Amino acid sequence: MFRETIGYKLSSRVKSVLECIVYYPAHMHTSAIEIICVLDGTVSISDSAMNHKLSAGDVYIFNAKDPHKIVTVSEKNIILTVQIDMEYYKKYQKRLDMTYFICDSYINKDQLAGELRYLRFLLAQIHSEYHSAKINESRLESLTKELLGFLTEQFQYYTYSKSKENSYDIVRRQEIKAEDPSYNRIYDIIDYIYESFRRKLRLEDIAKREFLSIYYLSRYIKKTCGLSFSELVTIARCEEAERLLGTTNKTMDEIALEVGFSNRKHFSASFKRWFHMTPSEYRRSVSRKSRGSISPQYDNYNEKLAQSVLESYLNEVSMYKKPNP
Repeated sequence: MFRETIGYKLSSRVKSVLECIVYYPAHMHTSAIEIICVLDGTVSISDSAMNHKLSAGDVYIFNAKDPHKIVTVSEKNIILTVQIDMEYYKKYQKRLDMTYFICDSYINKDQLAGELRYLRFLLAQIHSEYHSAKINESRLESLTKELLGFLTEQFQYYTYSKSKENSYDIVRRQEIKAEDPSYNRIYDIIDYIYESFRRKLRLEDIAKREFLSIYYLSRYIKKTCGLSFSELVTIARCEEAERLLGTTNKTMDEIALEVGFSNRKHFSASFKRWFHMTPSEYRRSVSRKSRGSISPQYDNYNEKLAQSVLESYLNEVSMYKKPNP
C-alpha cells in the first residue's frame, strides 16, 4: 500500500478525471477525500475492512486516511473521480478534517434517489468546469464548497451495522437533522475516541466528560451507532494498525503498542475479528499485491457514452429540488 500524493494543477485544490480503471492498488490519501461515481460498468472496491460492488449510478466516498483499492468487475467501466484537499477547504467549515462522509448507494439507491441525483449533478458540474476551455477557478472553488456543504448536510450521519460473522459496514443514517443534539453528541464521542485511542480509554472517563452516567452512556452508544464502546475503540485501533501495516516496516509488537493494544496477542485477535485475517497475513497480502503491480492499470473508455451520462446528470437536476438541510 502506498500514500498517494495528488497533483493538483489548480489553486482551488480539486481534481477531476474520467477513467476506465482495471486495477488501482491499495493506497491512501493523507488529507484528501476521493469521491468516485460509476458512470458505466461494475467495479469492486475495498475500503479498510469493507468490500462492496458498485454499479452504474453509484457514488462512493473514500475519506482521508482510509486505505482503499478499486478493481473492475465488468469488461469495461467509466469512473468519474473527484479529489478534494480537505486541509484547504477547512477555511470554509470548522472541523471538516474530522467529518466522515458516507454514501451507501450500493444498498440504498432507491431511498437515496433525490440526494443521489443532486450529488451526481454537483460532481458533473465540477468535472465540466475543471475541463472547460477556460477554467473559472473562483466558480470551481465555489462548486467544491457547495459539494462539501451538501455532503455535510446529507451524508455525514452514519451508523455501524454488524453481521453475525462480525463483518461490519458503515451505513448512512436517514432523516437526521444537523441541529439534532441527540445525534450530534455521538459523533463528538466517536471523534474523541479516534483522537484518543492510542492511550488507555475508559468508558467512565467519557461519561464524566459528557456528564452522563456510565450505564446511560453505554446504552446510548450502542443504540445510536450500533456498536459498543469497546468495539468502537477496537475499530479505531485496528484502522490505524492497518495503515501502519501497509505503509511502515514496524514490527507487530511496535504497532500493537503504538495503537493502544496491551500486547501483540490482543492486537492479533482484535484485528482478525474485523479484517478476517491476522496482521501478519494482512501485511503479506498487501506486500504481495504491491510487488505484483504497484502502478494503476487503465483501459480505454467510451468518451461519447461518458459525456452522454454526464449530460444526463446535469439535466436531471431540473426535475429535482435540493433537499432542505
